[in-house]
Amino acid sequence: MRQVFLFFGLLFCVSFSFAQQDSSFSHYMFNQQIINPAYAGARGLTSFTSIVRSQWSGIEGAPLTQTLSFNTPITSKKLGFGLSVLNDKIGPISTTSFDIDLAYHLRLNRKDHRLSIGLKAGALGYLLDSDKINTSISGDPSFESDLDRKLIPNIGFGLYYYTQNFYLGFAVPKLIESKSFEIERHAYFLVGGLFNINKNFMLKPSLMYKQTKSIAAFDASVLGIVNELFWVGIQVRNVVDTINFKPANNLGTTALFGLSLGERFSVGYSYGIPSSMTNKGFNTSTHELMLRFDLSARVKGYLRSPRFF
Repeated sequence: MRQVFLFFGLLFCVSFSFAQQDSSFSHYMFNQQIINPAYAGARGLTSFTSIVRSQWSGIEGAPLTQTLSFNTPITSKKLGFGLSVLNDKIGPISTTSFDIDLAYHLRLNRKDHRLSIGLKAGALGYLLDSDKINTSISGDPSFESDLDRKLIPNIGFGLYYYTQNFYLGFAVPKLIESKSFEIERHAYFLVGGLFNINKNFMLKPSLMYKQTKSIAAFDASVLGIVNELFWVGIQVRNVVDTINFKPANNLGTTALFGLSLGERFSVGYSYGIPSSMTNKGFNTSTHELMLRFDLSARVKGYLRSPRFF
């Protein structure tokens, strides 16, 4: 196992050559497939997950992100297959990505420790609604018609090591860059676990770190799970300027709540507020809703495995 962790460490160091503007979700631990294709099939069952994220409600053109993903194990759970769609709108710009994920899950020992390798392939559609933009210069070249609509191919990869109560992942979901549309590579490092405090209560900490050429961001979360039925937790997010090695004063705090409805359906909600709200009179809070539906019922101890992630 020393070689496995060394490999993750080397890949993590490579991430310091990338840059940042991918969509972020507070419920990343429930839908890692959007980031890491190696996650497809890791839960051992067929699952659908949707997340809707709304920021700065009440402001025209405020960011709105929607995603829907599907994944399932195939061929005796050695392979995983997934599909995902993500739509991101902010002001006059709308991007929609469609990706196919394929993962191979290698069993490492009799304790069911597994290492998954995943590939992502798809395309991103870019749309600029220039009718929503008023420019002071007629015929501004920044809004030429050939930049109004574009289809950009995408490939990515990921690694995912997991046990019954721990996971560690590394992924670069977009390898193809585009200077014209400011698409740059992001490298993600994810780690989390599940700890039994007693028979009725568990703690689930998780961390997501993402790195670009000059900016890094992290999300640190901890959830308390009661009776394997509902959870409540807190998340702290911040951005770090890696050139000057200092925080970028963008700290935010998010409260998370969730509930399992029966054995197949789960719902989660998060409410986030940045700590430094300089624009008084504006609603800068963030709302996020997560829905997940499993086609097969949960087995006993379902939440005590990576399936809960």
